[in-house]
This record gives sequence, C-alpha cells and structure tokens, in this order.
Amino acid sequence: MRAAFHEEQGGREVLRIGEQPNAVAGPGEVLVRVRASSLDRVDLYFRSGSNGMRIDGAHIGGRDVAGTVEALGPALVKSAFAVGQSVVGLAVRSAHAELVAVPAELLFPLPARCSFEQAAAIPTAGRTAYDGLINRGRLSPGENVLVMAGGSGVGSFAIQIARSAGARVIATVGSHWKAGKARELGAGDVIDHRRDDVAGRVADLTRGEGVDVVLDPVGAATFPAALNSLRRDGRYVTTGVTVGHHADLHLGRVFERGLTVTGVGRPDNQRIRDVMRHLLAMVACGDVKPAVHAVLPLERIAEGHELLEDSAVFGKVVLTLAP
Repeated sequence: MRAAFHEEQGGREVLRIGEQPNAVAGPGEVLVRVRASSLDRVDLYFRSGSNGMRIDGAHIGGRDVAGTVEALGPALVKSAFAVGQSVVGLAVRSAHAELVAVPAELLFPLPARCSFEQAAAIPTAGRTAYDGLINRGRLSPGENVLVMAGGSGVGSFAIQIARSAGARVIATVGSHWKAGKARELGAGDVIDHRRDDVAGRVADLTRGEGVDVVLDPVGAATFPAALNSLRRDGRYVTTGVTVGHHADLHLGRVFERGLTVTGVGRPDNQRIRDVMRHLLAMVACGDVKPAVHAVLPLERIAEGHELLEDSAVFGKVVLTLAP
C-alpha cells in the first residue's frame, strides 16, 4: 500500500512516500480504505523526535481517518459495519496510508452532509474539545468561556461547541485573519494574544468578573493568563501542552477563589465512543462544522507539516488519497 512514512527523525526532509506492507485488520478491527486523514501536532513530534517521541523502523503517522470499509477483521462477521460503507474513526496510528486497521468500537458511520475531508478533521480535535468543555469543564448555558488558541484544531471545535451549549465565547488568536475566522464560528469576542494582555481584556469584557471556564490546548505559555482570567469557582481545563508543560501554580489563589484545575485526561475507548456519538450528532445537524484549513494530497505531506510548524493554519490540515 502507498503511505507517507519516515524511517529516521529530523526535519521535513525525512518524510517519504512509498510502498509499505498492507495493513491487516486483527480481531475486533475494521480495515478501512482511506479517503482522507488529518495531521496532528503529535505527527510533528514523532517526525522531529521532540517531546520524548521515538520510532522503531518505518513510522506511518496519523490517527484520524475517513474512508470506506474494505474488510472486517476476525470475530466481526455480525458487525454493524458493511463492506463499502462510509465511515470515520480513530485509527490510533498509521492513518497516512491507503489502508488502515481501526478498532471497531472507535469507528462510526460518516455523518450526513459531511465530506471525507471534513470528517477526517473531527475525531481527535473534536472529541478533545467536547470532552474538555462539557464533561470536564461542566459548561452550562449562559456561562462565559475563554478558548485559548481559537485557531487550533481543538480551539476551532471548542468555539462552536461552547456556542452551541449556549455559552458566551471569548477566543484568543495570534493574527487578524484568524480573528475573523473565530468570529465566523461563533466567538463573540476575540483577543490577539500576541499584542493584548489576555487577562486584562477578559476582565474588561466581563466587567471584572472573569470567565467560568477556560479551555487551554497550549500549556505553560498561556497558563498564567488563563488562571488570571477565571472568576470565583471557575474551571480551568488543559487539553494539551504544545508550548511548555511546567507552570507555576499559586495554590493560595486556587483555594481562596475555589478554582478547579483539571486535565481532559486520556479517556478509555468507551468514553471516546460516548463523546464521539454526541459530537457526530452535532456535526450531522449542522451545529458544528469542522474547520479545514487546507486539503493536500498525501504526496504533499511535507507542506502540511510546514503549515503546522509555522502555526499558519486555522483548524485542521487534511491529507487525501484517490479512491
């Protein structure tokens, strides 16, 4: 099968397109013929060797996938899936290829009116945003939420999910053009984190009250501003540490103001499945639309890596393969 892979770690020059052994569905898995898969920052880490990522042999990146069912693995004769069916799911690994094996419990029918390219952008970023806001952040209608990095994959979903939940959304972005995109998705106010004092602007926008929930996919670089933006009994949820994982925490402020500091965690398959069902229903009815910044053929994967490295995206970068 044709795949994007690398056998060593380094710059974008290590990426290769070529033949790899065909994926095979094991017990409890479904073999999917890939039509689209999305890039994630973890793909950059595996390629560069940063954040403790290591590879052994040829590494095929990607975990979010959309395509058609090619075959059912052993013990799936009575599966809910049929050969040829259009699906979306979390392959866990090796999605940047013509074929990939996906755990059946992490595979779902393609939502109505959703393209393969849009669907491939959903699983990791979308479920993280939903889980962080709804399950961990306990976001309620009428509350104020601050979405850090509103132009990221997680951020672009979080803006829409929070809006759909009846919350007022404040988002941070790093450029003027991203601010416009964030507003289009439903952010009522947008803060330029490169030029503005985020916590100060939040105070202005909330009449000194602060926000009820902060969703932060960035990490140490944004943690001080995030914590200072919370009102009493506010909830901070971290969904990633793309820019630093060590941060100072003033415990006195936490107990005095009744703050909650939590992480989205690494959910088991059942929790992922529950979240995905809710999220895909929102996509199917039009409440949430995946933000796809660029669609590139698999052969141009290096360009996708460059876009992510330069933070020159709003939403997700998707790779496609011919049917």
